[in-house]
Amino acid sequence: MKWTKLQLCTGMTLMTTNVISTLKVEGSTFEEIEKVQGAEEIIASNADYIVDESKIAGGSAEWVFFPKTESEVVAIINRMREEKIPITISGGRTGIVGSAVPFGGAVISTDKMTSVLGLGYDEDVEKYFVRIQPGITLKNLDDFIRYKEFTDDHNLVPNNDIVQKFKQNPDTFLFPVDPTEMTAVVGGSIAANASGARSYKYGAMRPWVRHLRVVLDSGEVLDLTRGENKADNGVFVFKKSGKEIEVKLPTYKMPKAKNAAGFYATPDMDVMELFIGTEGILGVITEVDLWIIKKPMGLPNVMFFTAEDDSILFVEKLREDPDLNVEYMEFFDENSFELLKSKQKTTPALANLSTIPSDAKTAIFFEIPYSEDTLEDIIVKLDEIAMGCNSSIDSCWSAFDEVEKESFKAMRHAVPESVNAIIAKRKNEYPGIHKLGTDMSVEHQHFRDMMNLYHDKMLEHGLEYVMWGHIGDSHVHLNILPRNMEELALGKKLYKTFAEKAVEFGGSVSAEHGIGKIKIEYLIVMYGEEGVDQMRAVKQALDPQAIFNRGNMFTL
Repeated sequence: MKWTKLQLCTGMTLMTTNVISTLKVEGSTFEEIEKVQGAEEIIASNADYIVDESKIAGGSAEWVFFPKTESEVVAIINRMREEKIPITISGGRTGIVGSAVPFGGAVISTDKMTSVLGLGYDEDVEKYFVRIQPGITLKNLDDFIRYKEFTDDHNLVPNNDIVQKFKQNPDTFLFPVDPTEMTAVVGGSIAANASGARSYKYGAMRPWVRHLRVVLDSGEVLDLTRGENKADNGVFVFKKSGKEIEVKLPTYKMPKAKNAAGFYATPDMDVMELFIGTEGILGVITEVDLWIIKKPMGLPNVMFFTAEDDSILFVEKLREDPDLNVEYMEFFDENSFELLKSKQKTTPALANLSTIPSDAKTAIFFEIPYSEDTLEDIIVKLDEIAMGCNSSIDSCWSAFDEVEKESFKAMRHAVPESVNAIIAKRKNEYPGIHKLGTDMSVEHQHFRDMMNLYHDKMLEHGLEYVMWGHIGDSHVHLNILPRNMEELALGKKLYKTFAEKAVEFGGSVSAEHGIGKIKIEYLIVMYGEEGVDQMRAVKQALDPQAIFNRGNMFTL
């Protein structure tokens, strides 16, 4: 048994170990669990549980379960293991890589596991955290925190007044990770290490998870709190089913750029990291603690530019200025403007598009925290930066009230909605057609090279495309819109070219959407066969019958 010391900010020393013991939890009565059985019945009454937003076809299941508690999850896993039936874990099904699509077997839906279980406060780091079940949506969680709907029953420490102190605090709080689709659920977001616009400042889900409970294939439970179990030279030991199971972590080098592809692996990592971003292939999350923070007062803006290179320079200058403390930076290209203008007549929130400068080619959406005392200085500084990038504060929109903020949000969401509408129309003629949306990041110094590659290849082959995304993280989405099946085939070839170049540029083949069942070949591009084999070895050590989420990330 390996012990190490972890020094806390209080001066206390916590002993950590790489040995993790499971807990025995009594399962509920299987017959009393809410469920639907039979492939035909599921198609007739619960077809939503054999698809997700990836739209991949062929999904099927013999069982769909709706547990409400951890003990019900344990009972389901025990029965399915005995009958050698694989399990697909279903959250909000908002993912676009097919992770939640079952191909036979059983589905465990977390739709009924939506309770807020408690509120706590960590004295060591002086932060609140909320304890929840995995099926609550990010939108409902945000509302619960924002409106402080906690009761005294939510106190995680008996005879403590944490809830009352929280409710009396004049500040508004939030969970800062904001995937674009706020109907995503917490468990799925952790499984995918989801992120969004604010990942530039706050990162993805990973650092915000304080505590997890995970049910393994044996029906035993891991109760994990960050800082208690760390790897020893890349090795964990799990005491499971009466045996000690050694798990060797992959040895590949993690990219410095934003990344949601494959297993997170470093020689001394926390065991929590093993269950974040692994797309549900190691176990079922049943309980979560998430850190929450005070909501900053922010000023959303849109700055317009006549050249793409100027907009990239603007982002670089915002990054270089720590005093601005930018919340997020989002990029929209010239083709995005054309799509927005096409929706102007049918979308009232886009009525002010007519005031966009006629020579604008790109735009940067960004938000800066401010106070009444700092606002004037911020505006002066922004104007200086903008003028150095061939723009000015006169080419900037700012949202000072909720109506204007909603207008900005409508603009940002209208572009992907328009893309989806175009593809839906083309499907009438070519049923197999779909968009090709890249999800690649690179290190900052290579971002211009990646953008040039995107533009050059699209123009060389005459493909229709739109680009937007999280430019603060050097992570934008190139969306290829094929007009026929030949262009779809060509786009797929180019996609692999882009993936190889992203890896060469120190980036990731999937910066936020994960791998799922759709991008398996790109995981090999990123980590090689050896790296993928190392991931398989972790999977086989912890889930030897491959019960959970078969087909995600890699084949076995």
